[in-house]
This record gives sequence, structure tokens and C-alpha cells, in this order.
Amino acid sequence: MANYRYLFADLLTNTILAELPLTAVNFTQQLNTAGTFTGELLISGVNTTNLNVASATIPARTAVYVDRDGVLVWGGVLWAREYNSKSQTIKLTAREFESYFERRRITADTVFTNTDQLTAVQTIITNAQAATNGNINVQLGGETSGVLINRTVYGYEYKTVFSLIQDLSRSTTGFDFNIYVYYDSNGNPAKLLRLGYPRYGRVYSATSLTVPVFELPGNIIEYTWPEDGSTAANTLYALGAGSNPGRLTSTAVDGSKIAAGWPLLEEQSNYSDVSDATLLSNLATGQVSVVSYPPTTIKITIPPYADPIFGSYEVGDDARIRILDDRFPTQLDTIYRIVAYNVTAGENNAPETVTITLTTTSN
Repeated sequence: MANYRYLFADLLTNTILAELPLTAVNFTQQLNTAGTFTGELLISGVNTTNLNVASATIPARTAVYVDRDGVLVWGGVLWAREYNSKSQTIKLTAREFESYFERRRITADTVFTNTDQLTAVQTIITNAQAATNGNINVQLGGETSGVLINRTVYGYEYKTVFSLIQDLSRSTTGFDFNIYVYYDSNGNPAKLLRLGYPRYGRVYSATSLTVPVFELPGNIIEYTWPEDGSTAANTLYALGAGSNPGRLTSTAVDGSKIAAGWPLLEEQSNYSDVSDATLLSNLATGQVSVVSYPPTTIKITIPPYADPIFGSYEVGDDARIRILDDRFPTQLDTIYRIVAYNVTAGENNAPETVTITLTTTSN
């Protein structure tokens, strides 16, 4: 069974405040958004003064790190705690560090002219962390994509830092992003913004079978195969800057679905800060390609110590799925992409489990 440690630190200084013995721990990591963490601390019989519980778990000013067998596998901001007098437990809820930038606003006009989109993201984070008490010490790399953008963000709109980054990432020429946690050379928890164009993670190649393989029968304990068409759209209307009849608009249609006999399904997205027609068109095209047909999604539950072991794969990686059962009597053998995982830390003789979410991949 894996050995888990839960470290709590001051969000601004990153000073470790406590290591707490949590139970009922569950955490997720998701591609291009903020994963979640929940855990409970039993107060009964615990010397809370020595453990520094009260001051080490203050919501909105505390960082949480999850150490699994000496490796940081999750990190984020503690946003909520709830004490229950009957069970004498404190329930802690956190989200990955991306969630901090959901609470930060762009308050000054920011203009990007022929700027590499990844450089723009790095500038956005740099500006956010330059504010007084706004630096949570997310380190930046020097990634570039070769894709130049023109974008003006007006301070009076108070757009969130995270929503701007997510908008940029969802263009047809977009990218992947993730705040990665690790131990630095001094053994201290650290954070790094990782950007990948057009994506990051291992990509399957017929000549290089280096991606993880999950099989049933084999290392898959169980799987679910949800299919939901309620959010599908093959025509998307993107609304940009302006108002009334003068508002910038772009329409994107997945003609292949219409030609194949699908009913007309419409959706609309707002990009009120986008004044560049090319960018708005790219956003519309990128969005309709995602929603025109619900992507095939599969969730598999695997034991963390079975090959491939937990930690040898990450969100963004391609994986090979092979299933032979009543649902797929002629065997499913397809490449999917890992977009999320959910870990339940084993305790009280219950097994540690990992549930991985995968979707279809086009590259």
C-alpha cells in the first residue's frame, strides 16, 4: 500500500505549516482545468495545538500538497473546511492551483500584437503575480508555439485570468496547460506552469508503442461507457466584441454531420472581449469541432500497482485500450487520450484505486 503524506503550506510564502493525518482522501487531476481534493481530519484524540490544525487549514490562504511515496502527485489551494461536531471531523476541500487564477482579475488594458500565444499566457501569469500579495510562486517555462495572436483585453471588463487562458487554449490553434507540482532541488514543494502546443503528453505512434496499455481481461477492474448527446451542436454562433447589430459574429458549421443526416443542433458562445475576426473564427471552429459530436469517453478503474503503475502516465498521454467482453465481443482496440484521473487513497485495508477518464484523440 502506498504511503501518503498531506502537507499544508502558506499560499504566498510556501512555508510548510503542518503535515496532517487525513482520511477519506480523494483527488483528481484534469487537463486544462482545476482538479479537486477532499479529505477529512478526525479531531477526537488529536492534539490539534501541536499539529497546528487551526492555523494550517485556513481556507483561501493555504496550499495543500499530496505526497505519495516521496513524489508530489497533487497540489492546490484549500478553499473550504467544515467541522462536524457529531463525527468530530473537519472536512477539507481544495482545488488545483489553476483555481487561484479563477479568483484573479485583469484590471488593466492588456494588448497582444503578433504575440506568440504561449508567450501571452506567460505574460498574463507574470502580470497577475506582480500584484501585491498576488504571487503564489508559479514558475514559468519558455515554451513557444509559433502561433501569433492579436488580442486586446480591456481592464474595465475585469475578465478572470483563468478564463482568458482557457479561451486562448480552445482556439483551433490552441494548446494544453497545467500547473505541475514537484520537489525542487532543496526538497521544497514547487509549482511550474506547463504549456504544450498543440498538446503535451505522449502521442501514440504505430512505430513506437510507448504509451500505457489498459486491458480487460487484464489490468482493468471495471469500466463505464457514458454517452450523452444533450450538449451536442453542429452549428455554433460565436459573439465577439460590440453590441446590437454591430457586434462581431462568426458562425461555424460541421458540414460533415449535416451531410450525414444529423438534425440541426445549435449553440452560442460569448467572447465579448474578442475584436479580431480571425481569432473569433478560430474560436468558433475550435468549439464546434469539440461539440459537434459528443466525444467517446470511457472511465476505467485500475489498481495503482499493476503495470502500468500510477505515476508512469499523466493527463495528456495517449493510451491504448483493449476490451473483450459482452459490450465489445469482437474486441475494442483503440487509442484514447487521458484527460483526467481520480485517486482514492487506500486506508483501513481498503485498496487504493485510480479511475482514469479517456476520450477519443485526433492526433
